[in-house]
Amino acid sequence: MKKTIASACAIALFAFSACQKESIPGPSGSSQTTADLVYENGQNPDEDVFKDNASSARKHPGGYVYVESNDASQNSILMYRRHPDGHLSYEGAVASGGAGNGGGLGSQGALVLDRKRDYLYAVNAGDHSVSSFRVGASGSLTLIDTESTGGMMPVSVTTYHHMLYVVNAGSDNIMGFTVSNGMLSPIPGSMQSLSGAGTGAAQISFSHNGQFLYVTEKATDMITAFPVGPQGVAGPGTSIASTGQTPFGFAFARNNYMVVSNAAGGMAGLSTATSYSGTNTGNLGAVNGAVANNQAAACWVAVTRFGRYAFTTNTATDNVSSYYVSPTGALHLVEEDIPSGDGPIDMAFADDNFHAYVLCAADHTIRIYDRQPLGGLGATGSMMNLPAGAAGLAAF
Repeated sequence: MKKTIASACAIALFAFSACQKESIPGPSGSSQTTADLVYENGQNPDEDVFKDNASSARKHPGGYVYVESNDASQNSILMYRRHPDGHLSYEGAVASGGAGNGGGLGSQGALVLDRKRDYLYAVNAGDHSVSSFRVGASGSLTLIDTESTGGMMPVSVTTYHHMLYVVNAGSDNIMGFTVSNGMLSPIPGSMQSLSGAGTGAAQISFSHNGQFLYVTEKATDMITAFPVGPQGVAGPGTSIASTGQTPFGFAFARNNYMVVSNAAGGMAGLSTATSYSGTNTGNLGAVNGAVANNQAAACWVAVTRFGRYAFTTNTATDNVSSYYVSPTGALHLVEEDIPSGDGPIDMAFADDNFHAYVLCAADHTIRIYDRQPLGGLGATGSMMNLPAGAAGLAAF
């Protein structure tokens, strides 16, 4: 059973049918260790939580972590209180007004918070809808609206100010909505097609400036960019070949570089990650190629608050890898094999930039970590008994 579910990422890739020091050239051509590079002469803001007293990060107030059940009869959002020390306690569930598909979504971004943490959005893959929730001061959720996505099997959602877009993996298209106090209204003319049929869409996300939407396509090895006009209407997409096989999840790191995981069809030892420049102009360019982590099925990506570190969850090898993102966007592997639970999929960092959470599909857990210096993670516990098929992870 474990092997079957742990390979869920690799299987989903084709549903259309894991600290070592390394020598890295320095800016002057000299050689320096990864630790020297990452420390940035003491000016790495993502290391600030370790200055003076490493426990200071634990003094931050708690927050919440959310997961969707993805239940085929009634999708619900599971709410977990995040305590100051990072551990979780279950607070209950809120029905989404839609249905899940009962299995893995093979996507990143099924569940997202807006930038102000005022609203939470969730896809309902089973009945082709998207739901919005108001986030209360205590982290409680109130369902506001559920609307059709205009396509089949929505798997990922993204938001920027008053706009929301969703990608429909079953119908290979995107659809936009305006958002007003959580109410969703379709944007006329916003539906656009991906590069073709059976693309295996994995994630949709706005660029940092909101002027472009990006969608990774697992089955075509493409990344498709859509320009977004001032009224929120997406134009036709332009697709580029991914640098790395099977582009899956992505997140924006320092200086708006987009870090994409490349699952390589789930093949053993062949997973990589690629950093792209040009995200605010739609002209993506790979910075330093597909950087290997020597693991299998690198599918999801999470970055720290200041974007100096990017992490991939490697579903088929049950581990997490970390990369340092240099000022020029170049990726350098730091930790290739941070153990996780079985079948890690979604990952998120809390707002305190110290606690991290990984949803594990095969053993139905959320694994809890404290960040360690220079791109490390230290396991501190887990939340057990999540529903089979649970998907999406959002935290603050």
